[in-house]
Amino acid sequence: HTFHTLYRVLLPTFRPCTSLVVVINRYSGHGPVSNLRYMTSEEEDDDNGVLRRTRSHSDASSGHRVGSRQRKCHPEKLIEMSRRVREVGTAFVDDGAAISPTLAAIVSSKAFFLDIALKNRQTGEDSDPAVGQVGLIRDERLTQSPPSQRQAVAGEDGRPAPILRSSRFSVTPTTCLHNVASGRDESGDVIDYVNSRIVAPTGNSVSVNDFARAGYEVDRADAVVIRESGENEADRIFWKYGHDVTSAGQITNPRNHFTRKELSFEKMERQGYRFQVGQKIGMAVYRDFVVTAEDAGRPRNTLSNDYLRDIYGHENRVNIYTGQITHVSPDGKAFEHNINTFAGCSGAVVFLLDQDQDENGVISADHGKAIAIHAGGKNIAAGEISNLAFKILQLG
Repeated sequence: HTFHTLYRVLLPTFRPCTSLVVVINRYSGHGPVSNLRYMTSEEEDDDNGVLRRTRSHSDASSGHRVGSRQRKCHPEKLIEMSRRVREVGTAFVDDGAAISPTLAAIVSSKAFFLDIALKNRQTGEDSDPAVGQVGLIRDERLTQSPPSQRQAVAGEDGRPAPILRSSRFSVTPTTCLHNVASGRDESGDVIDYVNSRIVAPTGNSVSVNDFARAGYEVDRADAVVIRESGENEADRIFWKYGHDVTSAGQITNPRNHFTRKELSFEKMERQGYRFQVGQKIGMAVYRDFVVTAEDAGRPRNTLSNDYLRDIYGHENRVNIYTGQITHVSPDGKAFEHNINTFAGCSGAVVFLLDQDQDENGVISADHGKAIAIHAGGKNIAAGEISNLAFKILQLG
């Protein structure tokens, strides 16, 4: 009866091209009418959707990976326009005071993009590939690699010192669930996830075919509360993909490039650690395309490619973006943050920085540890935008 009444009352107010979406707040114990939130399809896509689009002309003109490439997850948010990517030691960072040159160099080796293959369910044709980020979470030690190809240095006693070896570890590829989900495109066709490939700045790559829940189609019942909004429960802020993190099976071959120790993150495991507003965080992101104004959540052509390159750094290299936690979700498993992002950042590992962490619940042993996976951006309220990340839960 409630839905029939809403249909009769609200239908005349919507344009023919606009759909009515009803989200039921499953977290409230109150009656159903007070727990309904209404959004047009345009609002839903702006806040929670994966808006797939092909590579723009500016991407093609860059000379890098001309072909079409979609971005996941759109929208993302450019929040702090004053930040500029500059060299910090051997790395490129948008705030040199936020991270030490040592940590910047360490995390720069841990960024990879995820090349995502898609297929149109209705036509059976391949769709334009999409791109996101993916991180490697370090697991058990495998073995030591063969001796490095360099001559041993003589010690003080004249005998050769031991040749250095680099350890290998099993790793768990981890990204956003929505990066490997299936969903509808602008025309209403279902675009199915097929498989994905981890691509390193060195050109090394590895196929991954076993992300948990790959190909899943989002269900409204999965939505999680990101923020309570005052006393009106109908105004709670949701993320429709639920806890937006997924992982694949371990890579365990010690000869595989991606098992090298320096390529993986240690996951935060310290008892007592909690997300806290003010904690300083960062993301290392590798991309091979030019960032456009639309990628940054701004209207088309409002910001030049050169201006955005100053904020986000050059393509075909790793850039580090910094910020802090600005709000923690009610369940403590997600947070909002103000790191500058662009479409194609979803799936990046969020790690703790090593500067200005006093009284933030962070100790020195936490620096550089992986705490979350960046998911996307959202319009929280009028004039308020945030990016979102979700805790890396138990993997496997």
